[in-house]
Amino acid sequence: MDDDKLRGSERPALPVVAQFDVCRKRTDATPPQRIEKVEPVRLRDRCRDTYDSLRLPTNVVEVGSVVPTAVRISTEAAYASTAVVVRWTRVRPLPPPPSDAVEDPRWRWGVLTVSHLFTGNSADGKRRAAKVRRLAACGDGPDAIRGRVIARGRIPGGPDVGLVETGLDRLWLSGFLPRVAAPAIDLVSESELLRWIRKGTDGNFFAIGKSVGWNWRTFYPQLSIQGLGRLRHIFRYEAKPSGVTQPTSSDRHPFVVGTSGGILVSGGIPVGIQVAAMAPEFRIGYAQSFTASIPWLGQQLKASSLAVVNVLT
Repeated sequence: MDDDKLRGSERPALPVVAQFDVCRKRTDATPPQRIEKVEPVRLRDRCRDTYDSLRLPTNVVEVGSVVPTAVRISTEAAYASTAVVVRWTRVRPLPPPPSDAVEDPRWRWGVLTVSHLFTGNSADGKRRAAKVRRLAACGDGPDAIRGRVIARGRIPGGPDVGLVETGLDRLWLSGFLPRVAAPAIDLVSESELLRWIRKGTDGNFFAIGKSVGWNWRTFYPQLSIQGLGRLRHIFRYEAKPSGVTQPTSSDRHPFVVGTSGGILVSGGIPVGIQVAAMAPEFRIGYAQSFTASIPWLGQQLKASSLAVVNVLT
């Protein structure tokens, strides 16, 4: 390769910040160890077969321990939470969407949660029973519906998503699905993620019968989380002040253990499900975007169609 290709071109600092999460900031770091306010980066442009030299502003942030926050769907001994109803089919050619009049056996139904609920529970690969409790829905049916885990990401490694299949009648009677013919809900796209990386966003988090406002903080193409391994497309967010005069423990620590599996929504767009939070305050959460989990889940199911059809708010 010639020298011109190696040198490439130099570009000014970008409107993107390289964030370094550390347990403790050091004030005595020597120059080779120090993170400067602007750091040079070389990236290969495969289209032109050259290297671009970039200058990225940096930000060093002290963080606490990031731990999985568990969930509220139950196995034999543990509980989890879910706010996402999905339907899918493996039939090709694709059948028409379900109608309110007649149940179509070609379509299957379930709810999403985090895979780490089942870590150590299904190492042999067998399907495990799970029970979903109705906490926020308002149906007149039973307050618990049973299902089986039919797909989940490998932990550690991810994606941290699991699918619990259950019957359509159970979802409808328990209020998890107001309409059988509910249309598919558009999920976050990669272009929207890129826009939020540049400009930020906010939204609401829904889990175990509560709503919490949040502000976008950071996007990680990959992030290692204790107990979960290296996960793709993780974003970090912070709870907005509750605004109540006498906050409860839930107001002060909104993303405490028991809230993983809840969904984050921005501008009416479902973005992802929470997988972890920062201890001990539990005001900063970490979620995996649907851009990583839903395509993977569709491949595992060999689905001709997979759609989110209801978000429990």
